[in-house]
Amino acid sequence: MPSRLSLRHSIASGLRRRVAAGDLAPGERLPSEPQLAKTLGVSRSSLRAAIALLEEDGLVQRLHGSGTYVTHRPVMRNDLSRNFGVSSMIASMGLEAGTVDEHCGLEPAPALVAEALELEAGEPVTALRRVRTADDRRVVYSVDWCRRDVLSPERMRDLGDGSVYDALADLDLPVHHGVATISPGMAGGEVAERLDVPRGSLLLTLFQVDSTADGHVVLVSEEHHLADAFEVTVYRRGPGEGSEQV
Repeated sequence: MPSRLSLRHSIASGLRRRVAAGDLAPGERLPSEPQLAKTLGVSRSSLRAAIALLEEDGLVQRLHGSGTYVTHRPVMRNDLSRNFGVSSMIASMGLEAGTVDEHCGLEPAPALVAEALELEAGEPVTALRRVRTADDRRVVYSVDWCRRDVLSPERMRDLGDGSVYDALADLDLPVHHGVATISPGMAGGEVAERLDVPRGSLLLTLFQVDSTADGHVVLVSEEHHLADAFEVTVYRRGPGEGSEQV
């Protein structure tokens, strides 16, 4: 007999397939728990645990006193304590990751980028600009900057949907850690045009500096994430015993 843990995942997977196939449409209310549990031949507790998984993934939403509804689009969960590429994050949600509007070439380094890469402001660097998609929806506009003697425009251009992290690892420069500055903002100008959203749409912008284990900065990135497409999670430690209480 399958464990309750595996059973809830099995039930959740079945419901995901029904949503993907269109059997459960966005905005549609799920049958009541007793009815759905009877239809699936499972206990209400197992069904409730499975629906909790779908809610965590942003696939359904529970409205108190009304019921559980299929959302119009799943929310991607972005765990900022983990450092991985945008495509990997999108794929981890079971969505098809893609890249459009890609442009790569030499550009003058902005002041913050030049400082991180230990260059003079305005010195040419390799810049890769691209829009990342999830099931064909534009969700992230990103810019990656590298020293041109590390990754040339030609090498960056060959990445396609690939990861800059993988390209750096191939050069024996694996990224060990990244430090990100996170700020809210609104889409305007180029960002709004690239993401095909109205000016003023809410964004979450990450400016990140990635380094090797010895502290050598190899990549600087800026990512503009559509706020309504992502749910951000961060692992926070403490307070431990004796810590000041706020």
